[in-house]
Amino acid sequence: MRVLHFNTHASGGSYEYATVLCDALAKEGIESRLLCKALPPTRGSRLLFDRLIRRSFVSLSREPWHGTRRLLLPPDSKELEGIDVIHLHTVADWFNVPRWLEALPKRIGVVITLHDLWHISGGCFLYNGLNNYLNGCRSCPILRWPASEFLARDEYSRKLQAYRDCGAQMVASSRWLAGIAEQSPIAKACGGVRVIPPGIDTAVFRPQHKRQCREELALPREAFVIATGCTSLTDTNKNVPWLLEQLSWLPDLKNVRILVFGEGSVPVPDGLDVQFTGGLVDRRNLARVFAAADVVVTASLMETYGLTLIEAMGCGTPVVAFRIGGIPEAAPDKQVGLLCEPLNGPDLLAVVGELRSSPELRQGLGSAASELAFTRNAKTQFAAAFAQIYRDCLKAAKADLDNQLVRPV
Repeated sequence: MRVLHFNTHASGGSYEYATVLCDALAKEGIESRLLCKALPPTRGSRLLFDRLIRRSFVSLSREPWHGTRRLLLPPDSKELEGIDVIHLHTVADWFNVPRWLEALPKRIGVVITLHDLWHISGGCFLYNGLNNYLNGCRSCPILRWPASEFLARDEYSRKLQAYRDCGAQMVASSRWLAGIAEQSPIAKACGGVRVIPPGIDTAVFRPQHKRQCREELALPREAFVIATGCTSLTDTNKNVPWLLEQLSWLPDLKNVRILVFGEGSVPVPDGLDVQFTGGLVDRRNLARVFAAADVVVTASLMETYGLTLIEAMGCGTPVVAFRIGGIPEAAPDKQVGLLCEPLNGPDLLAVVGELRSSPELRQGLGSAASELAFTRNAKTQFAAAFAQIYRDCLKAAKADLDNQLVRPV
């Protein structure tokens, strides 16, 4: 079996998810590879007009939103030669996905991982309590008038038809996301949403010698080290500036070091000792950061699961996060870390302070975190679950083709 994965950008959580899956599928006897967006070698009119379309989407929306009517060409049809299944991950801001799926050979199965709401909505990403996707995204509150009255609804109907007709099978990382997504008519048309926890490379994200990791990162041996970060530090959903501001209120900051990973820069509050690592492409370097830390803290405003938390847990480091989205599933409160209420600064400082004052608590939570990550999120289980979905997908595609052959004219 041969599987072709699609993800717009060669970075971020969905890219890491797809990369780990591709690697692990080889042990299941499945050949797979990942394609990401690549700009044309020449800057022609198609690229220019596509950029204008993208900018119009930005000007029409109040929050991140992407439509599917794009002019960039999809991957060449030669890429599909010998492919049995295509697996779509985060494919917004690339090509016209519904139109491409409509032209896809019926012998090819389609699997979609929901990393956010984009596949089951009219173009938005983050769930903020609005349920317009339940009624076809009419009167979209994210888009400005008059686009709000027709644009998201049109996008929604195109996805509904294309995903239903190709028999796409949908997968979510958490029960929380699946519960939201399966209410969408798009997901219902695809037969619902299965849940598969994401996998991590436990050969990389594993407990390591803390003192050695600190020496390699030039960290004080006896400091209380808090690690935080994301792909882009300026991502408003990751909420890094707010987190640093709250941490600046910790008592006795002289012995506290904040280790921040990710691209970009954010302001540093007075009195806070912050060490920036920059973007960490090599996951082994990220694992070293997690292993060196006493605790990994995130103030993300929405996570459908929390892959970074799982990677930190694999390194045996307790985590602190908001009790929101799929995080309570990924990092059960008081079992592998401590959760707090969203945007509650005193609550956040209280749980960080509790971990700071008790090495025994950190050790106990860290050990449980590593064990949970190794048993629940090992990439071998991750790949085996998807291998079964691919087989089911091919079986369904074959049955559909057979029915078309025997159908009377």
